[in-house]
Amino acid sequence: MQKHYFLLDNVHNWPHSGLSVMKADTDPNYGVPVDNMLSHFEEFSYSNFYNTNKAFLLERSAFKFILNFVHMPQSVKFPMSVEAKKLVQEDPRCFLILMSCLESMIQPLELSKYCAKHKIPLNKVIVLCSNVQAHGQTINGIKYVCINFWESISRFHHQLLPDTFVTKIEDRESQILNASKKFICLNRNVKPHRIWFMYALVKAGMLDAGHISYHLPKIDKDNYEMLCNGHWVLKRIPVNLHKDFAVVNKKQMFPRMLDRLDSEAIIQYHNGPVKFYQDSLFSFVTESESTANFITEKTYKAIVNLHPFFIIGNPDQHALLRARGYETFEGLFGTRQVTNYEEAIEMLDHVDRLDMNVLKQTLIKNYLDKLIHNYNNFFKRKVSWQTIVQEIFDATKR
Repeated sequence: MQKHYFLLDNVHNWPHSGLSVMKADTDPNYGVPVDNMLSHFEEFSYSNFYNTNKAFLLERSAFKFILNFVHMPQSVKFPMSVEAKKLVQEDPRCFLILMSCLESMIQPLELSKYCAKHKIPLNKVIVLCSNVQAHGQTINGIKYVCINFWESISRFHHQLLPDTFVTKIEDRESQILNASKKFICLNRNVKPHRIWFMYALVKAGMLDAGHISYHLPKIDKDNYEMLCNGHWVLKRIPVNLHKDFAVVNKKQMFPRMLDRLDSEAIIQYHNGPVKFYQDSLFSFVTESESTANFITEKTYKAIVNLHPFFIIGNPDQHALLRARGYETFEGLFGTRQVTNYEEAIEMLDHVDRLDMNVLKQTLIKNYLDKLIHNYNNFFKRKVSWQTIVQEIFDATKR
């Protein structure tokens, strides 16, 4: 790999805390915690990182990657110093790397317009994102690279944070035998697929068969109704059931809390859900996105708790997991995909017909080895920073 350095711009001058860089249009006392974004990657090191204002220390012939952070789709803005902009404009081996991995959604047109407005050459911009479809693409003049951010940071959290619960392999068989519920289904922030899947759970008579949370934190009535009556919900429910959905939503689809909420931040980790994983057999996972091929800590929580799982939404999510060496469980759930209400009802009817005691024995005899494989695969797999750097180099040649 060619000689290269990463430059951080607008770094907070805080010698006694974690490394942080400024965000656009925010309180200068807050910023992006660089350690949180990068240090979880295997083989990551700060040894070739410098502040932009120390670029004069570096060989002129080396590649220089100015690393900055944006949070699409919330914003495409990012601060950039005069020195950094000049480097990107004048040095043929200097590129701007924008990291936007927390969500799958990107805003290529808005980002390109923003960069052009600030006289940043579009062919010198590379975006690291979580959008699988954008990988290897040049969109509106900017190059995109999809990286496996969420598996890496989820593993880091489950290894180090005290309240990320991980089931002991030797305990899972007895938990299966003693479980009182078939499933757990956590639906925190209201999103279209969580709404129509909750409707399916109600109509299938499955509320008492699982541990279910819904609509947390509760949003105001007008915004909730606007979301429920929107295209992205109603298109997944047959037209002849829209009136029934409105009635059921009003009378039965109330907020359901299994455990306290620590905050309204993106990731929720604490020991509250432990007993619900222990007391159930498998997980219905409603990921952050139902149409994008985007996998977050929600799926990995099921894996570290030795649960068979089914992701509601895009079946490509299961395919992506298989490509990463994980087992998926379509056979157990009697279907390949659940992308709408009708497919949800079909799957839930299949699950409802499964005898609880027979299901427990089936899991132990036919699936426990696969669950242990997934568990070990999660903790042994690595997402290498050096692989990401190579992807960046490849993008510079496109």
